[in-house]
Amino acid sequence: MKKFVCSNCGYISPKWFGRCPQCGEYDTAEEVMQKKKDREGKPSLLLNLEVAGKTSLERISTGFSELDRVFKGGIIPGQVILLSGEPGIGKSTLALQLAEKFAEYGSVIYISGEESPHQLKMRADRLVLKRKENIFLSVENDVDEVIAALQDKNVKLIIVDSLQTVFSSELGSSPGSVSQVKNVTMKAIDFAKRKNVPVLLIGHVTKEGEIAGPKLVEHMVDTVAYFEGDRRTGLRILKITKNRFGPSDEVAVFELGEKGFSQVENPSFTEEETDLPGNALTCVFEGTKPFVVQIQALVSKNKTFSPKRVCKGIDVNKVMLLIAVLSKLLKLPIEAHDVYVNVVGGLKITDPAADLAIALAIVSSYLEIPLHNTVAIGEIGLDGRVRKVYNINRRLNSLKSFGKIIAPPVEEKTERILPVRDLKEAVSLIGGEVFGS
Repeated sequence: MKKFVCSNCGYISPKWFGRCPQCGEYDTAEEVMQKKKDREGKPSLLLNLEVAGKTSLERISTGFSELDRVFKGGIIPGQVILLSGEPGIGKSTLALQLAEKFAEYGSVIYISGEESPHQLKMRADRLVLKRKENIFLSVENDVDEVIAALQDKNVKLIIVDSLQTVFSSELGSSPGSVSQVKNVTMKAIDFAKRKNVPVLLIGHVTKEGEIAGPKLVEHMVDTVAYFEGDRRTGLRILKITKNRFGPSDEVAVFELGEKGFSQVENPSFTEEETDLPGNALTCVFEGTKPFVVQIQALVSKNKTFSPKRVCKGIDVNKVMLLIAVLSKLLKLPIEAHDVYVNVVGGLKITDPAADLAIALAIVSSYLEIPLHNTVAIGEIGLDGRVRKVYNINRRLNSLKSFGKIIAPPVEEKTERILPVRDLKEAVSLIGGEVFGS
């Protein structure tokens, strides 16, 4: 059966088109041939819900307790996971370590379109994998051929590395095109659900940090995970943005070493030296886990008519809002200065509880007054008031080893907690009443 598919958005039409009706791009029509499926007899299309509910699908441990936690106990048979991240971040390394764990239960199929079997063998030797005999590498990148060969096999996990390099012979387009990515994903999902085999799809990311390919792929899979971190450090953050079998927005932290990844149960994104101007500590939540994070700020004189705002690990619009509040309420000419803000360790934070730490780090850099290893927690409103944040007690419990804590008024009355109601009170502490030498 002949049809035409837009290589830009995936629009399907039985006739050729010069301009795609869906995305408006020209000359994107690709002719593809779709084979008809041969079915013997009448297929069973209906399944009683009561019968389906009797099928027990126990979660399989990944070998990492932190990874099991973000997956709510492990991976479910038939679960399709899309893992993405920047090149060199460690996706293939983590996939091989998962393959070794699943090799305890049976065969693992690794479909590699980017590395040769020799290269994967070298990586496996470096990771000191112990169950190589149950890990099978596919030298065929045609997903139709691979699925046909696995119909009668006892497979416990399938890894596709990467989604943009595997193709389907039913389509005439090249690997990585929109039609190919969608088709390969659909076939992987169909096989996973029929055979109750978990599938790990490794995807590329664009320059903007988003998963390459159509957005539809993220809606098709069961779980979407982003692997991120600073390559200059060994810390890597696995963030779950979608999960049909558990909560989303969960985070697991790993450390990359010579023998692969090891989990970090109590991570701290701080440096040894925090007693310098422009450094502030805070406690943020990513999912259900608290993290101690160091915020670095640098305020310098602007030599042009357009001050710079450069941020890493935090939304630049949030920083611009805090600069406006500081300039308006405290009469500080920060708006006319260049401001640079960085989150140590490569963590990207969205928790509003970091507002107060960001503001104090900016003021500390501007006044050149250190905060002396002090933690700041609180959300800042446009009126300058410091608002309470959720899970404040869990944050305080995770900060027992730290000294002074600037936070909104709480029930706990101790000397280490300095309650503030607005930004002016918080900045007055920096001015010398508490932190003066």
